[in-house]
Amino acid sequence: MRAGLLVLMLAGCAVPVVVPGRVTVREDRAGQILAECKVLEAAHAATRARLGSAPPDILVGCPGHEGLRDGMSLAAQSAALRAANAAPLPPAVAASGVQGARIYRRMITRGVPETVAATVAQGPMWQAAVGR
Repeated sequence: MRAGLLVLMLAGCAVPVVVPGRVTVREDRAGQILAECKVLEAAHAATRARLGSAPPDILVGCPGHEGLRDGMSLAAQSAALRAANAAPLPPAVAASGVQGARIYRRMITRGVPETVAATVAQGPMWQAAVGR
């Protein structure tokens, strides 16, 4: 019984606290990963809304999406990597420093179109993902 209670209490430590009108996320690396995954979820939804579909690659590795596997072909992955490397950084991303550029390019590499990535890369959840 005690072990179950301990596991339940520790599991609650990994959950970001969201207050309406404000985004508060744990500031450690795990909190940043959770925040980045929230950005990826928004990017996935925006991509699906814009294109009618979105590759599962966008969400692979994120909590709550453990069953997803890469769906992009090798050619599509290579094209996405080239696009990410060539993508100019929007002002909000450039202001986010090295970590912002890394997350932005990682979004594009996962299959998020540049226009969607630029739209998603702003606001309080973006700031939480880049650790600001």
